[in-house]
Amino acid sequence: MTYLSSLVSRTLRVASALVLLPVTLSAQGVTGTLVGRVMSGDVAVPSATVVASNGRVTQTRVDGRYRITLPAGRYEVRARTLGFIAAVDSVTIIPGGTATLDFNLTRSVATLQAVSTLGTRGTARTVIDAPVPIDVLSAAEIKATGRTETAQMIQALAPSVNFPRATIGDGTDHVRPSTLRGLGPDQALVLINGKRRHTGALVNVNGTIGRGSTGVDLNAIPSSMIDHVEILRDGAAAQYGSDAIAGVINIVLKSGKHGDLTTTAGGDITTYNRSDDAVLQPTFQTSGGYPSGQRTARDGHVFQTAIDKGLVFGTRGFAHAAFELRDRGYTNRSLPDLRVQYFGNSANCLDTRCANSIAPVPDSVTHRQGDAQTHDVAVWFNAANEFQNGIELYGLAGGSRRVGEAAGFWRRARDDRTLRQIYPNGFLPIIHSTIDDYSGTAGIRGLVNEWKWDLSTTYGRNSFGFDIKQSENAVLNPATNRQTEFYAGKLQFGQSTSNLDVFRSLPVFQELRIGAGAEFRADNYQINPGEANSYATDLNARVLDSLGAPTTRRPAPFSQVFPGFSPIQQTNQSRNNFAGYVDLESDITKQLLLGIAGRAERYSDFGSTLTGKVSGRFEPVKNYAIRGAVSTGFRAPSLGQSFFQSTATNFVGGIPLEIRTLPVNDPLARLLGARDLTPEKSVNVSLGFAAEPLPALSLTVDYYRINIKDRIVFSENFIDPAGSTTLVDFFKAQGKPEITGARYFTNALDTRTDGLDVIANYGYSFQNQGILRLTAGVNINHTKLTRVDSIARQTAVTAQLLQFGRVERVRTERGQPRDNIILSANYNLGPFGGLLRSQRFGKVTTANVIQTDTLDQTFRAKWITDASASYTFARIYTLTAGADNIFDVYPDRNSYPGNPLNGAGGIPGNGVAGNGNVGIFPYSGVTPFGFNGRFVYGKISIFL
Repeated sequence: MTYLSSLVSRTLRVASALVLLPVTLSAQGVTGTLVGRVMSGDVAVPSATVVASNGRVTQTRVDGRYRITLPAGRYEVRARTLGFIAAVDSVTIIPGGTATLDFNLTRSVATLQAVSTLGTRGTARTVIDAPVPIDVLSAAEIKATGRTETAQMIQALAPSVNFPRATIGDGTDHVRPSTLRGLGPDQALVLINGKRRHTGALVNVNGTIGRGSTGVDLNAIPSSMIDHVEILRDGAAAQYGSDAIAGVINIVLKSGKHGDLTTTAGGDITTYNRSDDAVLQPTFQTSGGYPSGQRTARDGHVFQTAIDKGLVFGTRGFAHAAFELRDRGYTNRSLPDLRVQYFGNSANCLDTRCANSIAPVPDSVTHRQGDAQTHDVAVWFNAANEFQNGIELYGLAGGSRRVGEAAGFWRRARDDRTLRQIYPNGFLPIIHSTIDDYSGTAGIRGLVNEWKWDLSTTYGRNSFGFDIKQSENAVLNPATNRQTEFYAGKLQFGQSTSNLDVFRSLPVFQELRIGAGAEFRADNYQINPGEANSYATDLNARVLDSLGAPTTRRPAPFSQVFPGFSPIQQTNQSRNNFAGYVDLESDITKQLLLGIAGRAERYSDFGSTLTGKVSGRFEPVKNYAIRGAVSTGFRAPSLGQSFFQSTATNFVGGIPLEIRTLPVNDPLARLLGARDLTPEKSVNVSLGFAAEPLPALSLTVDYYRINIKDRIVFSENFIDPAGSTTLVDFFKAQGKPEITGARYFTNALDTRTDGLDVIANYGYSFQNQGILRLTAGVNINHTKLTRVDSIARQTAVTAQLLQFGRVERVRTERGQPRDNIILSANYNLGPFGGLLRSQRFGKVTTANVIQTDTLDQTFRAKWITDASASYTFARIYTLTAGADNIFDVYPDRNSYPGNPLNGAGGIPGNGVAGNGNVGIFPYSGVTPFGFNGRFVYGKISIFL
């Protein structure tokens, strides 16, 4: 600890010394000025990169003009930007003089002409020139996907990104996490205009991809405001800090004058429960199966409208704003509920349908399995102005609100968690969410003695409020309290980040580029309690039968579907960290590029950490290069993982158990073996090949291995085995008689991920017959658990050693596609445009809850094909019609639904042997492309 603290101090002293270095170097030579303009025909090209052969770089303003100071001499100067072929020219700079060099760029037919500064501070490089793999997704490509959510758009274009569709996962239905390279949602860092983006407040604690994690809500960022997306597919913690284990996603906002007014409307037109969706296995055929017969659906209606527009002022100022509204209707692919819904005699029945009968109601669809219903509104703003003295002020701000509704599990009339005086026919509880997300960045940057400097501060906040509707609390007496709606509380997370970054280049070797900086970050996490009845419990309460008489059984307490947060779970925790970094990169020769970076951070809650990275690129033959990197990384435990706590009711053998999620510093958790969380640490190795044999053909191939130590996971439930009361007696002795089980977060896993990324682009111009762009992308990855720790040690409380369960092991290793292939063809001829894209999602596996691999299920790989056509009138109005999943492909059906009718004495089977909720859920939420079927849409865009 002392050594790392000293190292942080030394690193920051080095960074300070670098800032003063120009004083000793300013006499190296006399400089001149290069000015010019970058155009495409008669249209200015803003944000184009202009780079001289000595590495000095600048960007064009909104009018296409640029200015750069260079030492006297002869230079090759290159201008390039996304979607255009780079232009090259030469110029001579004389001392004290001003030279002019203009460029006219032509549209590119290959997308790997894209440039990015991500991962190489201060220098813009094409995807081919970069020493590590980078994807750049343009606004045109994003818009052409036909998707309406930002995360889905990125998934459709980047094979390394996964966006599974959680369903019946409580809050996860409303904020669905995305992943990079098959790792966790919290192991990829997200930036906005190069500045750290805050994560959400929600901790995913249910059985979905990303269980135990907190990720960034990409869908809170309106796609209408995005200029392009840069994805760095390499470990970058040494450059950007915590979370960048799998890589970095940088979303760059629009800054130009022009914008669009776009309206999209569509919906699902689909047929499901078809025979071709099934994977027939003996258990499926003999244990009751699903209701037969295919079904149709017309749901998931989407309406989205967005407008964005920019303006310019002065000669170097701009402002760009966007407003976006999106309504998404819920989808439902559940099947009829064949279970017995009512008691078997009329004396215990308040509905004539159950009189003297135990038969299920025919064709009764009780559940809702599919997308949640959401309503999103977002407003974003991006602006900057450079003054005559070269100082630039810049800022961005954005806010969004999402209101959502998602269903839980159906409560039957005969269930012990149903107050039959309120719901004589059962009920479907609803989680209503209110999610607010806002952020802002303000900064100032300039140039002093050849040093670029950038000082900025960013603040972001996310809150998730829970309102439970169409529900009840079964411990409340319905004679005096018939409450059906509850406020269950709110989660909040806030983060402020301040950065000072400096950069310059020196004439060492071909060129030496020096980046250094410091960062201060403060986090805050809060749990605010709900109303009293949402968490009320009564150990003396008993289940009431349909006539209001008590039985001998205990009811499930709390508001049904989502228990409210209680005052004892109220949390307000903060921490801060301080970091310093140095990033060096040099063109040793024209063929060899080497880079080295180091970063030291000190956290107020778990101490210090040090990471480093070495990268290189060697081009022995022009346009053919090998590249690679070795880096260490880390991810600090989130405050949510350290301090989240809640109570949930789990039914085991029909008996309700109150399971408490405990923070690791809770005395009960300590007695059960919990320890302080430590950072996840990683080693990332990559080796790749990049080639551009033709101006319109590009290819990159990159292998990677990511070893992660001490991954943070959510433990299994600590509960008494059958016939034992050791833990129950312990909880009573601790003054917690209402608790019958517990769980917490722990550093339980080591993993190794091996993968391969292949990206190829080809463009062909048919002269007067249009332009064809072909793209192919492949991601192959395999994650293996190399260590699984016992969740708890033997203690005086219990001798139980709880292992990380098979369900979560399989989800970690095989819950995400092991391969993903994207093939696309984009054709443009004058006003006409056509897109055909097909994506193959690899197989995924789910484990059965009874902990035996004989009942695990692997869902086969599927191809999903999208198509669209557009026509532009008068160069202003564009009409688009299209369909996503045009062939209406569904994932395999769950093959082990469990038997809904085989219980003794007419009692329905509990579905323990199945993963389809006794035949009600035909599809699994683990599928990476969802199970909504064909989505048909129309869109109109007006160029502004």
